[in-house]
Amino acid sequence: MKKIYWLICFINFSCFASVIPDEPHIYVEGFAEFGIYPDQIKITVLIEEINLNAEVAKAEVDKKSLILFNTLKLIGIKSDNITATPIKIVPAIKYNNGERTNIGTEISRSIDITLKNLKNYSQLNDAIINAGISEKVSSSVEVTNERELKKKALMLALKDAKTKAEDIAKLQNKKIKDIHSISEFKTRQEDFYSLQP
Repeated sequence: MKKIYWLICFINFSCFASVIPDEPHIYVEGFAEFGIYPDQIKITVLIEEINLNAEVAKAEVDKKSLILFNTLKLIGIKSDNITATPIKIVPAIKYNNGERTNIGTEISRSIDITLKNLKNYSQLNDAIINAGISEKVSSSVEVTNERELKKKALMLALKDAKTKAEDIAKLQNKKIKDIHSISEFKTRQEDFYSLQP
């Protein structure tokens, strides 16, 4: 659910002289919200392996990646909806009672998958499990037309603020000339939702 606030603000302080009018003014807040349904899910998968032999760890990461890529292709996820990072190689260190032990080499790769057809969500989960990936998976729901939806909410909030200003002015037998200043509040959205394959 998107919540967008528009603030039409006029506060008479000298430090804001460039944005505050000298003539009589009022301050109102506009609000608009409407429900939206996500039309895609972005899933980030981290494939990692630790082994004393770096080549063995890399081969396992490559194997899991290939299984996942092939399965994604089978369920109809296009290659331009899949992004894989280069392989990352770091020493694998384990700490026990403050003592540092080298346990081999950690090889990892992150893969971002954008699922456009939400009906394939369970198939995608199966693909991840079949590739031997059972942890380090995160998901977030998204909309493809986010910019248009935000614009719609902002326009509705602006209309709400203008109506409030006109109603207040009418009580004093006055008319609103124009909007002098607009500020936006509470427009950030949560980055992730708790969807875990």
